[in-house]
Amino acid sequence: MGSTYRFLSVPADAEIVCEWFRFLDPSPVVKATEKGELYDFNHLGALADTPAESPIVNVIFPRMRRGVLTTAGEVHFLATPAKRFPELDRINQAFRKWVSRYPKVHSAKGGDDNSHDYLIEGTLRNWDSDIFALPSGIKALKAGHYFVADDDSEGRLDDLCKQLRLRGVGGLEEAETNH
Repeated sequence: MGSTYRFLSVPADAEIVCEWFRFLDPSPVVKATEKGELYDFNHLGALADTPAESPIVNVIFPRMRRGVLTTAGEVHFLATPAKRFPELDRINQAFRKWVSRYPKVHSAKGGDDNSHDYLIEGTLRNWDSDIFALPSGIKALKAGHYFVADDDSEGRLDDLCKQLRLRGVGGLEEAETNH
């Protein structure tokens, strides 16, 4: 299994993560995806039949959901095993060091300052990776903004919105329906 990193920020601030990858030398080929960007390190090897056999990194941008919920950004180093591409593994380690400079706001392992846990909702709380907050993420947490996982289902968000309304959280939008 590859490596995954999660970060909290407002959607526009995800550019900080993108710039980190774009300033690598040599820089990867950037491909836009539906939810973010794919970084193809084709100088390290060709794309294979599966992402796990390819030197690629998938970045999923934070986005707004239901008015006041923001999804966490995600960075996925997909090559498995990592030693398949030693240089990509070094980039992975460098990224881990870089993102770790930002405050860790949630750890599934516990033992850290999880004072913002009540603002981290849905399945985002269940992942085994640490969650770091970029400057805009810290600001949003301090303002009481809620964060969820990108892949939380509409049903899960319906349940969460019901709970948040009971807590007095306003600004929640209903799910879009196809009637």
